[in-house]
Amino acid sequence: MFKNLLAISMFLLSTSVFASTYNFVGVNANEVDVSAQLSLDVTQVGNSVDFKFINAAGGVNVFIGTIYFDFLNANLFSNLNQTGQQGTVSFTGVTPSTQNFPEGNAINFTTNAEGDRNGGGGNGVNVGEFLILTATLNSSANIDNLLANGGLRVGLHIQGYPQGGGQGDSDSYVNAPPSAVPLPAAGWLFGSALVGLMGLRRKMH
Repeated sequence: MFKNLLAISMFLLSTSVFASTYNFVGVNANEVDVSAQLSLDVTQVGNSVDFKFINAAGGVNVFIGTIYFDFLNANLFSNLNQTGQQGTVSFTGVTPSTQNFPEGNAINFTTNAEGDRNGGGGNGVNVGEFLILTATLNSSANIDNLLANGGLRVGLHIQGYPQGGGQGDSDSYVNAPPSAVPLPAAGWLFGSALVGLMGLRRKMH
């Protein structure tokens, strides 16, 4: 049993495992700034990556209508599927994509993959809801490093703003570098396994 636990620990250490949170900033800030209520949790285990988009309560009642990924000339992933949600959120992943990210020309954003809302605004990521899109990578790329260093960008088309005053009813946001680098999940998983192993060895002696 000791050998089995050691093997599991070594597997976790050798597998790319991490979880990080990213915030968003407005591309042109045409509408009311809702960046404080938008966030993205990214979890990678090996070649599988979960992108969890959160529209937190406590802001303007708008929704995430479409999600865009810019690979910056790389070939990161070729499939994207909804694997989780809170509420009535419903999206379909599209790869590859040539759809333009609204206002993306201001930051030279080229869309390589996208998540499209199925139907009306009720299927978008509304306030208090989240969406999980899962991608399978084409290589052993570290998505956390790419997001932090600009090798991957994620754009959000925010819809549902009240019209009036000459302004439109949508705005665009792009991911910002993380404010803090969390402890990689592999680290605490490996540490937890070692603690368990030490306790087991004490019992065996």
